[in-house]
Amino acid sequence: MTTPLNRITALVRRKFLALATLVALAGTASAQVPTMISYQGRVQMNNTNFGGTGQFKFALVRAAGPTLLWKNDASAGNTEPTSAVSLSVANGLVMTALGDTTLANMTALPISAFENYPDVRLRVWFNGGAGFQQLTPDQRIVSVGYALMAATVQDGSITTAKLAPGVLTPGNFPANSVSSTQLGDSIDLGANGVSGHLDIFSTPLGGPAWSIDGAANLLQLFGDDGLENARLWGPGYGELVLRNSLANNAAAVTLTAQGSTGGRLSLNNTNGSGRAILEGENTGGLLTLYTADGNTGAALYGNEGAGSGALSLRNTNGSSRFRAYGGPLDGSLELYSELGRLTFAAEGGEGNTGSQLNMYQSNGVRSVQIDAENGINGGGYAAVYSGDGGAATISAANSQGGTFSVYEEDGTLTTIIHNVSDAGVVSVRNSSGVETGYLWGRNSAGQTGGQIGLKNSAGSQTITLNASDANGDGRITTQVLQITGGSDLSENFDVNAEKDELQSGMIVSIDSKNPGELVLAREAYDAKVAGILSGAGGVKPGMLMGQKGTKADGKHPVALTGRVYCHVDASHGAIEPGDMITTSTTPGHGMKATNRERAFGSIIGKAMTGLAEGKGLVLVLVNLQ
Repeated sequence: MTTPLNRITALVRRKFLALATLVALAGTASAQVPTMISYQGRVQMNNTNFGGTGQFKFALVRAAGPTLLWKNDASAGNTEPTSAVSLSVANGLVMTALGDTTLANMTALPISAFENYPDVRLRVWFNGGAGFQQLTPDQRIVSVGYALMAATVQDGSITTAKLAPGVLTPGNFPANSVSSTQLGDSIDLGANGVSGHLDIFSTPLGGPAWSIDGAANLLQLFGDDGLENARLWGPGYGELVLRNSLANNAAAVTLTAQGSTGGRLSLNNTNGSGRAILEGENTGGLLTLYTADGNTGAALYGNEGAGSGALSLRNTNGSSRFRAYGGPLDGSLELYSELGRLTFAAEGGEGNTGSQLNMYQSNGVRSVQIDAENGINGGGYAAVYSGDGGAATISAANSQGGTFSVYEEDGTLTTIIHNVSDAGVVSVRNSSGVETGYLWGRNSAGQTGGQIGLKNSAGSQTITLNASDANGDGRITTQVLQITGGSDLSENFDVNAEKDELQSGMIVSIDSKNPGELVLAREAYDAKVAGILSGAGGVKPGMLMGQKGTKADGKHPVALTGRVYCHVDASHGAIEPGDMITTSTTPGHGMKATNRERAFGSIIGKAMTGLAEGKGLVLVLVNLQ
């Protein structure tokens, strides 16, 4: 290569010192074969042999590049090495061993540099004092004559004496290299008095994937992490163990062929604690489920002791709270309290009887009984018992239909609901057994309307509520009617006004344009005044009248008599109790009537409370005048 500063010529010769060198580079290196290549070269500067110490950089190049397969200083990238190797040059000649790690800045040759690369070349940089120059051309690395023998090996030339200890291991045999025909009909590991052992390796950690131990009657399967995944053994009885892949390697599933109680399957959590056990007991199968704290949460029995199945659900302490039995004759269900006392029991019914349900108080006394089939007439029956012995019963076995009866603790019948003449009847009686009230599904005239009657202690009827009298109208008959829900008598009217204007307590007048309807009063001393919108001040209508589908109906209750709060305007005069109230020019508001001549026919009522000034509510006794 010629440069403006120097002309450097390099004659490079390479020798492979032994066949073993190439074998080491092409295959697996051993302790007896050095991984180095001999290098010889001649260096001239300006047509003069160089002498002294020269700086050299070396690299192995894949073909013409740019990929560098090795650099003497192991620096990164496909560029010129960073550090150089100092070598002595005598009369232009230099010798060294590439890959000799005893030299400064010289790293070992990697075998991988020659794997799958038929064209590998050596590139050299030299510095004799004028800076580094790349010597050209790159020199291809070729085989020494005897190294060609590495391509083939004469049949029968390799004996066991030539193999290192440990070479003949199962992992070194190619797949399908040993057949059952070659091995014969059987393989024996060990002998009589000698326990056999077989390990099959394939895991990334180098441990066995399968292990068979004759002394322990044991077959083991290991995962890639080296932990035992499965175990099959049988020193006394057969057992299969499957383990998790966590750090604790706990048993997750255990299948055991126990001799005393039969087969057993155990399922565990990630910590190895039992969560479910299925056992083939001699007396019947058993499934047990466990809670997080290890107590029994549920148990399913194939034989509860009498030959039938049973289910038991437990609380956090392992005590039974729910039991279901399949027999021995009829199925049953039981619930227990925190103290372990029976609180609920249901039976499927034995023989021809129907099912039965019983519920118990905390003291164990039965409080509810339900029978699907009454033993007398075959109908359903239900009874609710009080703590003092009283009861309420429902029976579908009555000759005319179902019956509901309520009894005192002494057995006195106080209430009965049943069917009479194809109509339902409710009869209520006093402590002497006298009927004091009834509800009929038909009235006394035999019509389809219902009727309610109330009687005094002598049994005489004093109040009658008839849904259909002789004219088909509802009728209430009594001596005295007392109303406690309100204090005025109102009728429903339609009131024509803006929606936001209407408020309870406002005065309304007859609408001359719409027959039967009203408007807000807006005139002083309005002779068309009709009443006050009921409901202001929390006082509701006591009686509300109207007739649907006619003009005698509407959306707003208007008080025509009685006590009702009314909006008034005291700016027309202070109002005191006893003052007559008439309409005013303030919409919907009343005022004190001071003009007697104009007041006639426009009085809405008389004030019962006062208002000194402004606007507000005044309680008015409605009395149109």
